[in-house]
Amino acid sequence: MNTKEKHFFRLLCNFKADSFDESALSFATPSVLGHLFFNRMQGIAYHTLKKHGLFGKVGREFRNSLSVAYEANLAKNRSFYTCLSQLREVLDPINAPYAMLKGAYLCGKYPVGCRTSNDIDLLVLPQDVTKISEALTKNGFSQGNIRNGVFAPATRTEIISSRMLRGELVPFIKEVNLPGMKHFEVDVNFSLDYKNSAEDALSSMLARRERKHLNDEEIPTLCDADFFIHLCTHLYKEATTLPWVRMCRDMTLYKYADIYLLLDEMNEASVNEVFLRAHALGLEKECAFAVLSTAALFDIKNEHAIHLSALVLNEFPNYLHTVTAPAEKKTFVFDEKDIVTRFFAEDRAALLKEVTAHV
Repeated sequence: MNTKEKHFFRLLCNFKADSFDESALSFATPSVLGHLFFNRMQGIAYHTLKKHGLFGKVGREFRNSLSVAYEANLAKNRSFYTCLSQLREVLDPINAPYAMLKGAYLCGKYPVGCRTSNDIDLLVLPQDVTKISEALTKNGFSQGNIRNGVFAPATRTEIISSRMLRGELVPFIKEVNLPGMKHFEVDVNFSLDYKNSAEDALSSMLARRERKHLNDEEIPTLCDADFFIHLCTHLYKEATTLPWVRMCRDMTLYKYADIYLLLDEMNEASVNEVFLRAHALGLEKECAFAVLSTAALFDIKNEHAIHLSALVLNEFPNYLHTVTAPAEKKTFVFDEKDIVTRFFAEDRAALLKEVTAHV
């Protein structure tokens, strides 16, 4: 994309902004449209144009593509929350604390139709994995993956490897055949990061879990501070792990939009609470990474969060630019330090340079 197309793309994604540069509407090109879909931002773009009364001022094909995508999002979310309610009925009778993460709560936090989720992520204690797995299996779920729209059962080796090495189980999948959702997937996590560690932090988070009521749905999830911290650590993990960079999934923009959405709602006191809690959990650098990366990509008004994040990373100048390869025990740093330029790069992995020690 050229500079003006990039500007228009970012305007469409800044859905909390109060104004819109109408002169950018002439750059509603196929390239912009493709980037919106690639980054799962098409529903947000539809909302942004509608919010500013500009939807009718872009070309027909651009407009129709966003409209169809928005309607698909609405149908998918209706199916998603049907499945979420059914999952609660399976899990609530079990004597095991759990929290639904990410999309389970966020789909209802956004303006309607802006955010969808392909699955439900559960955070559970390691000692409760077996009873939760048994409950899911009893209710028609099987472990495996969807490949080319078809369920592929996991092998015993895959099941054991995922549990031992990644702190998560092979997904549990059930065929539901609902509008926009043929299969319902549940991801069970019992670790906060790819190192399969931080069990004390995990236990502490689950001890503070809450049930939130949102759009007539009850969501068992983490408290506000812990939810934000977990979201930041998840973004950090994917943005700074070499396999994700190679798959071009390290900077998918909807993950940063989640941080943008929540930061917009935080006041100074809630930001302080997040960083105090993150410090206690040893996760303040991950939170600072997520905040500053998001601030580079979106127009964030929460200057206090940006200020605290900059203080946290003041002594770690390359923290925003470092990528690790856990399997190879190698560390890389981006030569390109501008986060926006990196985001639009066609091959971010090519911008990495191996270093001899962790930064």
